[in-house]
Amino acid sequence: MSKRRGVLFGVLAGAITLAGAAQAQTAVSLEDALQLARQSSGTVQGAQLDAQAQTLQAQALSNLGGPSLNLSGFAGRVSNSVNLDLSQVAAAANPVIGMADAALPAVELPSIPNSLQTTRITTLTSVGVGGVWPLYAGGRIEAVQGLARGRAQEAAANQQDSEHQLATQVAQRYFTVQLARAAEVLRADVVVGMEAHQRDALKLESAGLIARVDRLKADLALDNARRDQAKARSDLALAEVALQRLLALPQPAQPSTPLFVNSEGPGPLADFVQAGRLHHPAWHKLAAKREQAAQSLALQGKAGAPNVVALANYNFNRDSGNLLQPNWQVGVYLSLPLLSRIDHAQLRDAARLQQQRVELSAEQAERDIPTLIESQWRAAQDARAQYVNGASAIALAEENLRLQRISFAQAQTTGTDVTDAQLQLAKSQTGRLQASHDYVLALSRLLEACGQPERLAEFAARADITLAMTPLRSGAATP
Repeated sequence: MSKRRGVLFGVLAGAITLAGAAQAQTAVSLEDALQLARQSSGTVQGAQLDAQAQTLQAQALSNLGGPSLNLSGFAGRVSNSVNLDLSQVAAAANPVIGMADAALPAVELPSIPNSLQTTRITTLTSVGVGGVWPLYAGGRIEAVQGLARGRAQEAAANQQDSEHQLATQVAQRYFTVQLARAAEVLRADVVVGMEAHQRDALKLESAGLIARVDRLKADLALDNARRDQAKARSDLALAEVALQRLLALPQPAQPSTPLFVNSEGPGPLADFVQAGRLHHPAWHKLAAKREQAAQSLALQGKAGAPNVVALANYNFNRDSGNLLQPNWQVGVYLSLPLLSRIDHAQLRDAARLQQQRVELSAEQAERDIPTLIESQWRAAQDARAQYVNGASAIALAEENLRLQRISFAQAQTTGTDVTDAQLQLAKSQTGRLQASHDYVLALSRLLEACGQPERLAEFAARADITLAMTPLRSGAATP
């Protein structure tokens, strides 16, 4: 009875300590952890800003083919040189002038020069409204707009990909804390068991039923158990700090979503493969790359097409005495490229190669994504089977420990047998606990490969096996 009271006291003390630590921390569910991580992740926020910027740029080019209107003004001095060809007039008039000079010698008549040059300096002010409307650009405008839309789509796919990777990272750190907490409880259980074994060894040594070396072995086993417990506490503290920093919380978080296992498995493999074909961010990236490659080829294919632009201008500062500035203008401007310093044929070939590259990437993704999905699905299934089949090992280890303790109390076995039995039970419990952790992480990676990482909380909510944080038999499951 005294041994049982001692074990119970140790268990209650450990439970009170854990409860006090939990109250000092912030309870966070898996959904809350994911939301906090998104708000604090520089990678996700950077991807969101890039997607927003690319979307705004695409929207800014949506009216690129429409008209534009500008208000213009000018004030300054303008110098114009005027050259008049008077050769024909001089040829006809100068002989007549010569005859007049001969008839009237007292009158000197000037001859007419062959040309007349003059410079006119004018003060010019102008205020007007001008408009430009592209009528035909050979598809260049549509190609530029398509390129901008493709970049916006790619940025949105990159944002989705970064969010999915973050969700997997949150799941890994979140449930690693749960694993470390349960492991620390298991190590505390081992310490309690070793303390009870040491007390039994002291009593048997005092009664002369065992040698001093057997009691010293019990002391060593207790010291080793305490060392392992300290290591488990250190691992827990590290896991809590990693989660705290990921969520950007002022204090360690207390995960409220327990480790879980779906006893029937995650579901049919075909359903996950189909979901991956529909929702994986790689397909959105490839679609965006296809759009950009197609529009780039279209842009280079129209390099030799003409540009036709409608122009109009109206001058508000109308001055009939000033011939330098028209009152209004309306017309059509035509430009046809004849010679370019850029080899557009090579640019078209480069655009075709980009299209081929995108299609090769799509073919590779068609093979890689289903393979990744199947790999993670099988990993989840293996972990689930290991957890479900681990119950018999724990039951055997518990029964063996009970028998070894009874035999040791009757001096029919050695303390080493009790220690080995205690450690074997802890090993079986830890292995089953690790299997549940492996299942959750494999499931999170499976859902990321399917493009549905947010469904992990759904699987946790409908799980029929959850791992309770109980001080004793902490590897046991609660349906």
